[in-house]
Amino acid sequence: MRMIPAGWSIVVASSLAMACGGSVAVVGDAGPGNDGSTGNDGSTGNDGSTGKDGGTAFCPPSPPTAGGACSPVNLKCEYGTNPDPACNTLFGCTPNGWINETTGGICPPPTTCPPSYQSVPVNQDCKPENLTCPYTEGVCICTRSFGGPVKLTPAWDCFATPPGCPSPRPHLGASCSQPGLDCNYGACSGGVDLACKDGYWQEQVIPCPL
Repeated sequence: MRMIPAGWSIVVASSLAMACGGSVAVVGDAGPGNDGSTGNDGSTGNDGSTGKDGGTAFCPPSPPTAGGACSPVNLKCEYGTNPDPACNTLFGCTPNGWINETTGGICPPPTTCPPSYQSVPVNQDCKPENLTCPYTEGVCICTRSFGGPVKLTPAWDCFATPPGCPSPRPHLGASCSQPGLDCNYGACSGGVDLACKDGYWQEQVIPCPL
């Protein structure tokens, strides 16, 4: 679920990518992200076929054509490899077909992340702002939003992967098989909160502390 104060946010990854000499887990997918990267998760389409984790895969394996038929309505499908959903290609299913909801923003590439989760200097100043770094243990975000008062300068905030949740976080629209599972990936600090509903991961909007 994306936290209300944060104006930017973040298919279970099919691979682990190495960044800055350490192990950084990068979200993989078949579609391009705003940083020009691509991936390949072998996801399936709207034919009711089974996804990796046993759930039904509703999203096409690659970005659909705007205006094309889709179901179910309100389904969001994410394509790209950036851990921040706002940095990837996003399509939404409406009664009139697919619409492209991609923001088009240019995002810092995760290749500039610290080499490991343990090496991230939590609460210390960082740059570039909005850099989101995924690791097997959790996610770290260079942010001014700490779920409360906004800091004057961005600093590192890290969030361990909730028990039972996939790491790195799944894509919006990826199949899931644990109904009711809610996974908060730093939503109040610019990340995202995802819940397994109706067989696929959906973003949840939750209130953040003031």
